[in-house]
Amino acid sequence: MEKAIINQQTAIQLLKANKSLAHHTVRFDQTPVEALDVILLGKNGISVPKELIYYDDDAIDFSDDPDLTDEDLQTGNIKWLVNAKLSLDDEVKDWIKKEQINLNTLLSNLLTHFYKDVKSLPKV
Repeated sequence: MEKAIINQQTAIQLLKANKSLAHHTVRFDQTPVEALDVILLGKNGISVPKELIYYDDDAIDFSDDPDLTDEDLQTGNIKWLVNAKLSLDDEVKDWIKKEQINLNTLLSNLLTHFYKDVKSLPKV
């Protein structure tokens, strides 16, 4: 039995109606696909071309997201994360691997202690 060819909109409608796509082949046209529908298709084994994926910030309901406060950062409820790129020579890389050093912890501790040491120096 030959599979029926459908576009992404029809596939989304079928999936939302709890219908199977087993007897269908999805061929994408140029119609954009909302991000939530991309997830639905992905859960059913259908990859959406990235150029067709869109989302509308204005359509997202943020009303249940609490506002962040300075207290959240101070209490540790929320942590400020920094991504950094480091250029390391091979000897240092080998040492890090051999000693199984967690770079996130090492760098965090180094910066914290450096900051405290600098603050403790008398001002000239």
